[in-house]
Amino acid sequence: MITLNDRSDGVTRAQTSLPALGVALVLLTVVTGLGVAMADTAIAGADRTPDERRVAATIADRLVAADGPLAARSNVLNQSRVDDFDQSALEQNAPPASEYAVSIELADEEIARSGTVHDGTRISRLVVVESRESRTLTPDLATTDAVTLPRRSARATVTIDPPSGTTVWTVRANDRVVLHNRSGLDGSYEVSLVPYETTELRFQRAGRLESGNVTIGYDAPQSTKETLVVTVDV
Repeated sequence: MITLNDRSDGVTRAQTSLPALGVALVLLTVVTGLGVAMADTAIAGADRTPDERRVAATIADRLVAADGPLAARSNVLNQSRVDDFDQSALEQNAPPASEYAVSIELADEEIARSGTVHDGTRISRLVVVESRESRTLTPDLATTDAVTLPRRSARATVTIDPPSGTTVWTVRANDRVVLHNRSGLDGSYEVSLVPYETTELRFQRAGRLESGNVTIGYDAPQSTKETLVVTVDV
């Protein structure tokens, strides 16, 4: 038999449970909303990352290619081209940079940027950066007919000022004749060299040459290993 007090206790318990149920519903709503938001963010990030990686890899491959805007040859960058590289050159040579925020770093220093990169995806490439330093060599040809230049010198300026009674008529670079005048060479001459081999310049002459009668100007290559980093943020 249910008494009046029993009914009263039941109503009281029901009324007490209502606030707790309301709190539970609010918490459930919040947790569900956070879950949906996190799922949306994860999906957006998953959709974005492959696109960023694809664009970053495309730009990186373009910059280190043999015919790229920075390269002297494949994976070897020309320091002068690096120094001249800017946003305009980036967008011209890598069209995706006009649509995405892109940053190019070399040796931890930004050399070009389009847009604002907040985070994004990074792609790295190991490269060699090559620079050239002008040098002048004054060989002593009193006791020898030849002088050796370092590898990767692409050209040289040979200046011949023979003393009276001496004639220099041929200059060879290894096995190639690069200068010849049977009447005699006298003056400055531009000589093309093979940059992938050590070059020996040999002077065919009659008479004596002293130090200072021949000078050779050439570009000495300097190279360092660095890391090129392309960051893309969509």
